Amino acid sequence: MVQAGTIVLYFLYISVMVYIIYNNYRKAQKLKSMSDGFLMAIHDIKNFSTNIDATGQVLKATVKAKHDSIKPGNISKHIEVITSNCREMNKLIESFTKAIKQDESDEYGVDYENIIPLVHEAVKICEFYAKKNNILLEVETQWTEKWAKLDKGKFIRILSNLIMNGVKYSNEYGRVIVSVGGDDEWVMVSVKNSGKGMNDEELEKVFKKHYRGKDTVDAADISFGIGLYGSQQLARSMGGKIVAESIKDQGSIFTLILPLKGSLVRRICNIPISNKRVDKETSV
Repeated sequence: MVQAGTIVLYFLYISVMVYIIYNNYRKAQKLKSMSDGFLMAIHDIKNFSTNIDATGQVLKATVKAKHDSIKPGNISKHIEVITSNCREMNKLIESFTKAIKQDESDEYGVDYENIIPLVHEAVKICEFYAKKNNILLEVETQWTEKWAKLDKGKFIRILSNLIMNGVKYSNEYGRVIVSVGGDDEWVMVSVKNSGKGMNDEELEKVFKKHYRGKDTVDAADISFGIGLYGSQQLARSMGGKIVAESIKDQGSIFTLILPLKGSLVRRICNIPISNKRVDKETSV
């Protein structure tokens, strides 16, 4: 009887220890996730502030060169890019604040969205950063509408990060092309640059946390080495991924692949919405 009681006590002791270890493990994982999220948020805030700074510099140079001949529409365009970056920055801060206050599920902020305007929004956000670096930024798409279930904020964060990387690692006076394609199951948004490209070793490590390429374009640039890693995590949280292709001395292509979550016809508020093609590619 005493032996049976001892066994029960040992069992209870082991159970309590297992629970404590498991509970501590969950807390550690949560802290790690919050730490990664914080670094990713800081990285993207840095991107948005870089875009604001570039827009201000381009506007300042325009004012200096043209003096009183600047058109109000031109100034308005610069201000619009600045406010767009500020808006995305505020959304990011708000999202991260909510994540700290409560456990945020992957479905938070997810809705059916037409990604074509979102692509143009991400391009607009980076427009003057590209201009400041003498890079031509273009959009090519076979769609006028392409609906997918996604988190709009995460999508813009991913795409603006890929675009800025494309600009950063392009040769001067090069091009960065953002193209949209896909099929009935997937949407694919590719960012192609005209830079040095990567070898197989670099390509294998490009999505690793804290990894930075050997060829740093700007030695003064402070990098967390978290941008592509963070973008990959955001893509996975929406059921997708980012794939990279590169040829040394010819440039790289980063493609965001996201599921359409169903058939070609989408229903929003019980209204069927179809993806629409255009006959030829568009470029802006």
